[in-house]
Amino acid sequence: MNDINNKKAKDLILVVDDQPNNLKLIANVLGQEYSLSIANSGINALKMLENGVPDLILLDVMMPEMDGFEVCKKIKENENTKNIPIIFLTAKSDIDDIVKGFDYGAVDYITKPFNLIEMKVRIKNHLSLYHAKQEIEQINMEKDKFFSIIAHDLRGPFSSIVSFSELLSERIKENKLERIGDYAERIFKASQKSINLLTNLMTWARSKTGRMEFKPEVLNLSELINENISLFSELAVQKSISLKHNTPVDLQVFADKDMLSAILRNLISNAVKFNFPEGEINVTSDAIADGVIISVNDNGMGMSDNLKDDLFKINKKTGRIGSAGELSSGLGLILCKEFIEKHGGEIWVESEEGKGSVFYVKTPNQ
Repeated sequence: MNDINNKKAKDLILVVDDQPNNLKLIANVLGQEYSLSIANSGINALKMLENGVPDLILLDVMMPEMDGFEVCKKIKENENTKNIPIIFLTAKSDIDDIVKGFDYGAVDYITKPFNLIEMKVRIKNHLSLYHAKQEIEQINMEKDKFFSIIAHDLRGPFSSIVSFSELLSERIKENKLERIGDYAERIFKASQKSINLLTNLMTWARSKTGRMEFKPEVLNLSELINENISLFSELAVQKSISLKHNTPVDLQVFADKDMLSAILRNLISNAVKFNFPEGEINVTSDAIADGVIISVNDNGMGMSDNLKDDLFKINKKTGRIGSAGELSSGLGLILCKEFIEKHGGEIWVESEEGKGSVFYVKTPNQ
């Protein structure tokens, strides 16, 4: 009996049949294209499903101890396995049995003796449908989470804008000007936070709806980094942070300009946000054998191992307060990961709490 967790690049199919000849035939037909796990009874199949979930199940109807209908019923009652597509293997042609299989939750049936071409086509089609459904569910989950975070995090800055605008107006009317600079600064920071959130939201929405085309081209990396560093120069000055850049002037990268700029903006913004006054930020780039590595290094707040593990997961809340009280949703890093993966690259971080962080972005060659 094969280990159901032994899934690599191929789709994993669990075959359940008590007839050795049927198992041998199916293995010969499907073994080259798919990873297979074999169970010679319904009871063994249910035990195997406790340790892992396949992409599809081929389930014989007529088996001793527990027939295929009962096995299907138990699979569909289990929260972890209920969505696995099940194709019944049956020698029966009675319409009542076929309907019964669909009633129990099967997606299709294949009659014995097997038409091998038909078997392969049906399996391929149902695997495609299964993966498409999984992708849609994942997109919807990410969408719901993204909008939930945006809605939650916008309440804070908008409340601040309204409250301090009201205070500012009252102070001016009463000619009490001693704190209006403070109020104006708070309104500015809250507005900036709102703009950053909405920018990330619009960028994410464009990406998810296919309106943000992926158009890689040869770019001068030094010029692109300079453009994005300049956006944060004033903020760095306000926090007395040294913001330096070290990239060979002729270093080129093959990338989508808008996406790589979004990555750089978010990483530099975070480095400023989570660095301490008098801190340092260094943006460096180096050519390697198979691409380019960009690093954004700061000596600021750093982060715990638990926070590092959750940084690039949309289902985890990683937003936190910057060193000067700046707000953060953590959404920028989700965009960074999505955009660099479109390039076939990767992003990772090294960090120690209280000692700063280094974010690395690797872009492959053309």
